[in-house]
Amino acid sequence: MWKETPTPEAPRTTSPAASTKPINEDELRSILDRLEATRDIFRENRELRGVLSRRDAETQSLRTRNSELEEIMRKFAPMLLNAATTMGLAAKNEMPGARSDA
Repeated sequence: MWKETPTPEAPRTTSPAASTKPINEDELRSILDRLEATRDIFRENRELRGVLSRRDAETQSLRTRNSELEEIMRKFAPMLLNAATTMGLAAKNEMPGARSDA
């Protein structure tokens, strides 16, 4: 599968890394597999960041809408309370055996 190539001459330095032996086919395959896995992880990371960005925009939009709805409820709460109180009093007066103060 792999062509055997002559080993390049190691550079002449005093560092221990200069005396390393060349890698074999299994080691190269392992390195390539790890590089491919790393590439896949980075791709998935990019995709997840995109999804997260969209979700963040949706969350912000929903928060804005929620604030608008809360403001509407604050405006109408007194009127709704009055209507509920009136309906409760009217229902109480229509109950059998209830006294009518009118």
